[in-house]
Order: sequence, then structure tokens, then C-alpha cells
Amino acid sequence: MKTEYAGQSGDKDRKTGRGTGSTLLLTTLLFLGMTFPCHAFDITFRTTGTVSGASVTLAEIADISTHSELAEAMARQTVAASPDAGQEILLDSNSIAQKLTRAVTTPAEINWGGAGTVTVTRQGITITAQSIQKIIEAYLAEQGKVLPNAKYTFTPKDPPLPFMIPTGDVKWEVIPSNPGIIGSNRFSLIGRLDSQVVKNFSVRGTLEVLAPVAVAVSNLRRGDLVAETQIQMEPRDISTLRAPCLQLQQVIGKTLLQSIKAGSVIDLSSIEFPPVVKKGAFVKILGQNNGLQLTASGIAKTDGKQGQTIKVKNSSSDKVIFCRVTAPGLVEVQL
Repeated sequence: MKTEYAGQSGDKDRKTGRGTGSTLLLTTLLFLGMTFPCHAFDITFRTTGTVSGASVTLAEIADISTHSELAEAMARQTVAASPDAGQEILLDSNSIAQKLTRAVTTPAEINWGGAGTVTVTRQGITITAQSIQKIIEAYLAEQGKVLPNAKYTFTPKDPPLPFMIPTGDVKWEVIPSNPGIIGSNRFSLIGRLDSQVVKNFSVRGTLEVLAPVAVAVSNLRRGDLVAETQIQMEPRDISTLRAPCLQLQQVIGKTLLQSIKAGSVIDLSSIEFPPVVKKGAFVKILGQNNGLQLTASGIAKTDGKQGQTIKVKNSSSDKVIFCRVTAPGLVEVQL
């Protein structure tokens, strides 16, 4: 067989570090201990081959004229690492034939022929900007089950360029720039095939979170008690709001700490909420230590609203500790 190309596949193997040397060594070890009947057959290399997996087998680039035990074993042998999805490599047929022939005990019974070089192309799946958008939308829809009831819309700043990934069941992990999702301006996507990362990239853009929030119908003054007729629910983008009111019951009958203009969103920080723990009240103290939950009794030294940190006197040790108010009569401490 006359060889027209012998260098590029070797260069490719050296660059990728995925050369055929180790694979052919395994092939050699496999065949050395095997004895096959001496039935002559032909192996004819094709000019092109298409693969979908991470490696190239002999059967994917050559035709074998028989179905003997030796022929079937030869067909399954890995001859090279596959190129990246959508890419191609050139394989030297002479080199492949010589290495495989040296590995079997009956080399004279195999007649090699066909093309001197084989162009191998790896199949792939094209991922478009629309595909990426659907992956992010599916993620937001799933996370929306535990997030505020809203319409989540992500608009990329620059539509991602298409790219190819290997065929198969690729699993996508989506990571927002803000762990709470709302307020994120970037989503990182990691694609894995059989636990191996095949693509890792980020998409910048704007996340709009449209939800009904409490809005003042008329001008409200500091010190006023909020009446139901003074507010209404309107859809607004809450991604830029600090602490919007998502339920009317949160603010009705509460005192305003500052004046609010008509049409403005009512922020919960503008509302005076009564303390859920009062000074001198008995409270239950919860603490976590190495996965164990510990409880104790205590007395609040000051009033405390939900989320506030207050001083609590431990009834057992008489020590004063700082605790965070989590519910009426309940505080937490970090141990």
C-alpha cells in the first residue's frame, strides 16, 4: 500500500495527548495470548469515516471481508482518539495496519488494502443561541417553584455563537451569578457527558423578574397607618428592588416609617413591624454544632423583630449571648 499522508495524525496525537500508542499497546497485549484459525481475509480502508464516540475503531474506517473470530476482534480495536465534535483528523492506514499486524499470530492471513489515508469526522450536536436560551429558561422554571411567584425572563447581552458538542445525553448544570438567582446578570453553563465536561461557558445578560407588588395609590405620609384602599398590587420588575411587598397583608394596618409618593413601590423597610420577641419574654434557643441540634431556654434582654439580632440570657448558664430572632418565641445562635 502506498502512503500519501503520514504526519498529521501523529502531530494531532502529540498535541492532544490522546495518541494511539497506549491503545495499541493494549491491543498488542490482547492479541499476544490469542490463537486464531488461519483463514485469509481482506481489510480495506475507506477514504472517510464518521464516528460518534471518543475513540475510533477499525470497523469505523475499514471494511472487513469476513466474520471470523479474528476479524471481529480486529474490528473492535481502537486505532485512534476521536477529534473534537464537528472536527476531523487524518489517519495513516499503513501505520495502523503495521501495528495491528504485529499484534496477531497469523499476519500472513490478513490482506490489507484501500486508501492510504482516512479522513475521520466526529459527529456532534449544534448548540445555538436558541438552545442555550431554552436551557436557562428550563432552569428558571424549575427554580421558580421555590422562588417568589413571578415571571422570569433572561435576555442575553450578546447572543452566544453556535458551537458543537459530542452526541449523547448531555446534562447541563446552570449556575447563576447571584446564589439567590434574583439580581443575577450572568449564568454559567457546564455540559457533562458521562460525567465528563464537554463545554463550560457563561452568558451575560439581564434577568427580569416580573411580579405583583404593593404600590401606593396616593401620597402616604410618615406615621400613617396603611389602609387597604391606599395600596394596590401592580406588576413590577423586582430584580432591582430591595425588599418589595409581595402580599397586601404584610403592610395593611402597619405604620409608615417614611413618606411614600403615589405610584411608588412600598418597600418593607419603610414599614414599622411590631417585635415578635419582647424584652423579658422567655424564648427557646436553637443552636447547631457539628450537625447536632441543641436547645436551651433563655430570656430576651431587648425587643426583637424577625431577622434582628438581640441579646438573650441563657437560663442555665446565666450568660448573655447574641441570637437571631427567627419566629415568635424562637431565636437561633451560631455555635
